[in-house]
Amino acid sequence: MTDAKPGRAVVIATMVLLTAALAFEGLRPLADLDVWWHIRLGELMVQTSSLVPSDVFSYTRFGTPWPWKDWGTALLLYGTWSLGGVTALVLLKGSMLVGTGALQWVQVRRARGVPLPAASLVVAVCMSAASFRFSERGATVSLVIVAAIVLLIDRHRAGKPGLGWIVPLVVLNANIHRGVLFVPVMLGVLACVELVEAKGFGRARAWRRSMLVAALGGLAILVTPFGIRIITTTIELMGQHSPLITEWAPVEYGLVERLSPATLVLIPFVAVGGAARAWTSRDPWDAAVVVLALGLGLQSIRHLPYIALLGAGPAASGWAAVGQRIWEGRLSALLSIAPALGALLYLMGRPLPPPSFGLAPAHFPEKGVAFIESQGLQGRMFNEFGYGGFLLFHLWPEHRVYIDGRTDLVYTPQMVERYIRSAHDPRVFAEEAAEHRFGFVIVDNSPMQGTFAHLDTNPQWALVHASRRALIYVERGGLNDALIERLAYRWLWPHALAQSVVAADRAGHGREALAELQRMRDEDPDNPYAEVAWRQIEQLRER
Repeated sequence: MTDAKPGRAVVIATMVLLTAALAFEGLRPLADLDVWWHIRLGELMVQTSSLVPSDVFSYTRFGTPWPWKDWGTALLLYGTWSLGGVTALVLLKGSMLVGTGALQWVQVRRARGVPLPAASLVVAVCMSAASFRFSERGATVSLVIVAAIVLLIDRHRAGKPGLGWIVPLVVLNANIHRGVLFVPVMLGVLACVELVEAKGFGRARAWRRSMLVAALGGLAILVTPFGIRIITTTIELMGQHSPLITEWAPVEYGLVERLSPATLVLIPFVAVGGAARAWTSRDPWDAAVVVLALGLGLQSIRHLPYIALLGAGPAASGWAAVGQRIWEGRLSALLSIAPALGALLYLMGRPLPPPSFGLAPAHFPEKGVAFIESQGLQGRMFNEFGYGGFLLFHLWPEHRVYIDGRTDLVYTPQMVERYIRSAHDPRVFAEEAAEHRFGFVIVDNSPMQGTFAHLDTNPQWALVHASRRALIYVERGGLNDALIERLAYRWLWPHALAQSVVAADRAGHGREALAELQRMRDEDPDNPYAEVAWRQIEQLRER
């Protein structure tokens, strides 16, 4: 068999396809729920020239010390928003994903000298798997910085200068996102490995340099306005809130399959490639970093991308060695382009909105916010957890939130648990309402999940708005009674629309119930639940 290395055209085609795949994924419309409170925090910091040391966005925790925040993220996102709104935020996210892919490409192609087909395969698998965590938030910027640090380590292992640049990158990362905390651990492992190599095996390793960088990296994470609290608050967050937050959830097959099917390929891909690298090269660092990648990445859903970022290099070297004759054979051009094309098709085929410079459709309660503003709702607001950031961005300071995504010592685990229980337990909700004196409620319109369904038949609360992503109830006998007289739904239960129309009809009020259902359709033509209920009623009539 004659060896044949891919030509320039194949290299360009491979890089273009990989870039297109990552750009397609990265330029999907804005969907992050927490970006909104980051923007508002950044704006407040600029206006007050302070770090906002206590909570000002909620009424439940107002004035509570806020000991740690990703303040750099807040300033970055606010600045980006000020420059170009949602469009700029989407572009920022897209550039972060493409930039991470580019750093990984340089790592495997130049720092490790992996053949083009193997490099294409590794980057395609790794970045396809990690892409689900790239959104409009600080963690995304942190992932790019981690990719740069991993590249610098690989260059250092190849005898090239530049390891010292890791220290300022750690400082930057520490002020962007608390995910920086594992970097000193990784640097410590590197230093120990190189010390053992130099002293135990007589290999030429710059272990003193790696020791110094590890020590400085450990100190660098403290170079923030909050010092040691980056560590203490993170420990408290993980220990107290992790059972209650999806992104901190343990890695389970079903959840991974739903969020990132490519990760199911990535895990054995990195494990096998890393094992092959350790076997063929006896490189202790690559063996250690694969263990670190899998150990860290399998801790929780949010950590999964670290498998791709840390494990790519050893996996690339391992697969390159195992399949050397294949990568350099006659099919090298095809084997270079195929993975990149596969990544593009995979990411284009994900059941997500296509790229656009706007908000993800049917994802935020825009109509609910417009209703609150136009009708001038009064009183304290009880809100859906995931909507908290969006609501405070649009309604604060006139309305403070009950809860939002700032579960980093602003809201106690007990409060988060009370919120979760109130979604299904009317007794818990009533206790919360009595304690906090809610004036109105805005929650997700999610009849399939049944959350807050108990409000439908609660005589203390009246439904006044129902759209695709928002249900708004107001308290009877409160500040919004005039609104109830004008707009209250008297016959419909939004969690069981068709059934409520049938029940109203049996009580002699079918015509009124149908009129309310028509009103619900008119106010939001994109409300699928109202449309389905209307069709169900028509089918019953035909029978």
